[in-house]
Amino acid sequence: MNSRINPAQLARTANAAFLRDALLRTRERTLGLLEDYVAALGSDCKVPRRPELNPPLWELCHVAWFQDWWLARNPDWALGVQCNPDAPKLESRLFNADARLNSSTIAHDTRWEIGLPDLQGTREYLAASLRDTLRLLEQADALCASDPGNADQYLYFFRLCVLHEQMHNEAAVFMAKLLNIQLRPHNACRPGMQECSSESVQLHLPASQWTLGWQGEGFAFDNEVPACVVQLQAFTIDSRPVSWVQYLEFVQATQHPMPAFVAFENDGWINLGYGQKIPLKLSAPAENISWLDAQAYCQWAGRRLPTEAEWEYAAHTQAYMQWGQVWEWTANTFLPFDGFKMHPYVDYSKPWFHDRKVLKGASWATSAEMVHPKYRNYFQPDRQDVLSGFRTCAVNR
Repeated sequence: MNSRINPAQLARTANAAFLRDALLRTRERTLGLLEDYVAALGSDCKVPRRPELNPPLWELCHVAWFQDWWLARNPDWALGVQCNPDAPKLESRLFNADARLNSSTIAHDTRWEIGLPDLQGTREYLAASLRDTLRLLEQADALCASDPGNADQYLYFFRLCVLHEQMHNEAAVFMAKLLNIQLRPHNACRPGMQECSSESVQLHLPASQWTLGWQGEGFAFDNEVPACVVQLQAFTIDSRPVSWVQYLEFVQATQHPMPAFVAFENDGWINLGYGQKIPLKLSAPAENISWLDAQAYCQWAGRRLPTEAEWEYAAHTQAYMQWGQVWEWTANTFLPFDGFKMHPYVDYSKPWFHDRKVLKGASWATSAEMVHPKYRNYFQPDRQDVLSGFRTCAVNR
C-alpha cells in the first residue's frame, strides 16, 4: 500500500502501542490548537453564534466527554461494535455532562448557553479523560495478548476516539479560517503533506470491477461496510485536483462568485484567512469550493465529477493520482451501502444520508491517521468553509 496511506491503515489495524502514541500525538495537536485560539480570542474563547461554528471550549469538552462515554464510563467497551449503545453508563466526572455535551441530543445554538468549565477546567477535563483512556488501553492490550483473534473488538473504541478527536482538530482549522485566527503551521498542517505538481495529466482507466468500501479485519466506520462490488466503465480522470489557475479562468469567464477567502488586490490574487494576506499560490488546488461550485465548473468545462467508486479505484491503482491536499467532491449523494448496519455511535452516519454529498481524500489539515482512500467524508453541497476542492472526469460519450 502507498506509504502515504500507512498511518491511516495502521490507525485501523495496528496494536495498542500504536494507538497509545496516536492518542498522545493527537492530544498534543488539540492542545496546540487551543493555545492558538486563546492567543487570538482570550481565555474564554468566545465566538459568534453561526451555523458553521461551535464554541471552542464546548468542542474540547465534547472530545473529553466522547472518550469518557465510550470508554471510561462504558462497562461494555470491550464488546466493540457489538456494544449496546443504550446500555447504562457510569456516572460522569463532569456534572450533567450528557445533557450538555452529547452532540446527538443538544441543539446547536444551545451550545452557547449551557455553561461550561473555564479554560483551566477544560484542560483538566481533557487530561482526566485521556488518563483513563490510556489506563483502559493497557487492559485492552492485555486482552489482545490473551485473545488475539478478537483484538479488533477490544481496540474498536480506542480507534474511534483517536479518529474522532482528529476530526475535531480539523474542524478547528476550518473554524480558524472563518474567524481569521492565526495558527502555527505545526498545529494547522499535516506534517509531510505532499504538494501537487503543477502539471495535470489525464489518467485513462479501463473498464473494471471495483469493490467499494472496507473489507477484511480492522476498524471501519459503519458507512464503509459492507463493501459492495461496482461495475465501472472505462473513464478518464484528472491526475490532480483543479488548480486556482483553472478555477479562476472559469470565474473570469462566467462571473461565478469567488470563495470568501480569495480577493483581487493590487493587480494580484490574495489568499485571506488565518490572520494574514498572502499571494494566492495559483498552482495549488482550489479550496473552499462547494459541490455546487464544482458542478458549475464542470458544466462550463464540459467535464463531470468522478463517482465515489471511480475516485477510489483511481486512488488505489494509479501511481500518478495526486490527492490529500483538499477534500474532493464526488458526484455521489451520501447513501448507505446495501446491508448497512449502524455501529454503536448511531448518529455518525444515518442522520446524514440522502442530503449530503460524498467527499474523498483529505485536506492539508487532515491528520495522517485519517488520510485513507476508503474513508467517506460528507457535507452539504453548499458548504464553502470546508477545505474542499474537486477534480474532473471526461464526459463519457
